[in-house]
Amino acid sequence: MAYIGQKPTDKPLSASDLEDGLITNSKLAQDIISGETELAEAPASTDEFLISDAGVLKRLDASLIGGGSLNLVKTTAITSGVSEVAFNSTYTNSTYNNYMLIGRGLSTSADNKDIGIKMSVDNGSNFATHVGFRLVHQINGGSPSYGASGNLSYIPIGSDEEADNDDNSNFKMTFYDLNSDNARKFVVGEATVVNQNGDIYFYHIGGCIVSTSAVNYIKVYNNSGGNLDDGSISLYGIGE
Repeated sequence: MAYIGQKPTDKPLSASDLEDGLITNSKLAQDIISGETELAEAPASTDEFLISDAGVLKRLDASLIGGGSLNLVKTTAITSGVSEVAFNSTYTNSTYNNYMLIGRGLSTSADNKDIGIKMSVDNGSNFATHVGFRLVHQINGGSPSYGASGNLSYIPIGSDEEADNDDNSNFKMTFYDLNSDNARKFVVGEATVVNQNGDIYFYHIGGCIVSTSAVNYIKVYNNSGGNLDDGSISLYGIGE
């Protein structure tokens, strides 16, 4: 027989105890369910949940738990050719200090294109100097193949992308402290890319915008010219 919490010291429940499917507190050991937190109902609010503390079920407000959750701000699906996907000040603002971009199934309008990211501090009117870096590992090679490129004028998402929609690019990029008014804004991330020759690569990525003003605009674009023609990009705010 299964028990909730500690094993009761009372005699086993009889068939009459289970009449009508009801079990009262008096038929269970008192150290299993406290009088203040009975199993009468689940939490009514989605901001509460039940935990077990030494066999006693207690309600806990989710707001008391530490942050770090991802909160979806906006998703943009690319269904036709676009020069960029941008998240302006409506979505990139002081609501969150840290953000994450997740791109899925991106492809370019032609082979040998480089997808990149830039940020703006004036809602896209201008783009300050950027510095980017990428370290690449070939996934499908018989032996490891490595390469690196630094001092780029944008934040790269791979390189030499394949145009076919079934050979695409995927990435995750984290943006730190975008509301700071006294430091550069850094980005780190990773991507998987199928290049124009059909080879598969994994990228470690880093970069920053050389500005101490708060960032309020992020764009993903085809740095080599041309369009993005498939996939989706989601912006998340990171709770604190």
